[in-house]
Amino acid sequence: STACFAAGGDIILIAPNPNAAPKTVSLQVEGIEGSVYYGEVAWTEGATALSVLETALKDAKVEYVVKDSPYGGKYISSIGKDVEATYGGYDGWMYYVDGQSPMYSIDACPVAAGQSLLVAYGDMNLVLPIITAQKNYKGQVTVQVEADVTYYDESWNANIVREPMIGTKVTVDGVEYTADDKGQVVLSAESAAKETVSVQVEKIAEGGAPLLARLAPDYTLDLTAAETVLPFTDVAEGKWYTEAVLQMSDLGAVTGFPDGTFQPDGIVTRAQVANVLFKLSGGIPVNYLMTFSDVSQEAWYAEGIRWAASQKIATGADGMFRPNDPVTRQDLAVMLDRWQQAQGVELDQTGEAPAFADNDQIAAYAAESVYRMQKAGVINGIDGSFQPKGTATRAQLCKMLAGLVVSD
Repeated sequence: STACFAAGGDIILIAPNPNAAPKTVSLQVEGIEGSVYYGEVAWTEGATALSVLETALKDAKVEYVVKDSPYGGKYISSIGKDVEATYGGYDGWMYYVDGQSPMYSIDACPVAAGQSLLVAYGDMNLVLPIITAQKNYKGQVTVQVEADVTYYDESWNANIVREPMIGTKVTVDGVEYTADDKGQVVLSAESAAKETVSVQVEKIAEGGAPLLARLAPDYTLDLTAAETVLPFTDVAEGKWYTEAVLQMSDLGAVTGFPDGTFQPDGIVTRAQVANVLFKLSGGIPVNYLMTFSDVSQEAWYAEGIRWAASQKIATGADGMFRPNDPVTRQDLAVMLDRWQQAQGVELDQTGEAPAFADNDQIAAYAAESVYRMQKAGVINGIDGSFQPKGTATRAQLCKMLAGLVVSD
């Protein structure tokens, strides 16, 4: 069309720009077995979802049937060979505009230029996939498949919940995976090393109809934008203890708390150290008479303390172990040194061991262990001092353990 406007007493005509991009609607039609149509459809003034669909199907010479709905308006009965109620239920052709399911019949839903239209065959509970990717500290890539599921209460108030799509078949660069109970799949190292990967999904309802709409045929996922996610909310990248905490977590030696934190500055108890060393040594219960009056046989740490006592890594006093007492830094050095000796490990003693400013405060029973740990590079001190009677933290425990058990 030609636009005009008045300037003073003159009428100025403006011819249309022949180089202007045509106005289109992006259309994707997904049948039971695959894609029926995918491309741009010319948009015209007053276009509806139905008119856009019909234009595309006629141009592509795809047969379809439109029927009058008993609830008013029209609906798609069939496209190609895919006919409503193929699976004997309320399955059929659904449509979405810009990812939303309109509250109109398809012939009454206006569509603007630049919008996207998805027409897909599926179960009446058909949902649209939401795909994201994340990396862990090792560079391993996990693809997450979710969908926004709508539930209605007794008064028909809608409640939208984002849920993992468990059991979804996920095809990444031609390789098939099955989403776990978190809706996730872990990519192969080959795929994880790429910048982008192609992704397609498929999930079938109990009745046999699609429950999850397919992605666009040319859908790709940008792995360079994948967020790096660490397992604990309070352990950030770049901290002096981060790598050690993650290494010990991978080995199953330490775990976090129910709220998702690790609490790196939290204290370490005698029971916790015994249990960690027990796990790192295989976690096999031993036949050893444990007589500590303050250690219940049913306690979560009982087998760890039994093992530690059998190996003479930790001993009690006055018939008690005091499992909940915090461990001092010098006592932690002693326990780790004894553990290494019990394992038959000879520590590397080639490192330097400059005197700590507070060497005179290290107890006689701990001095040799602290020295060996220092020569092995496991202990470095804090600003030139060792702080032997200071309470050891969870982060410090992991850092010292990593220095003993993780190879470079």
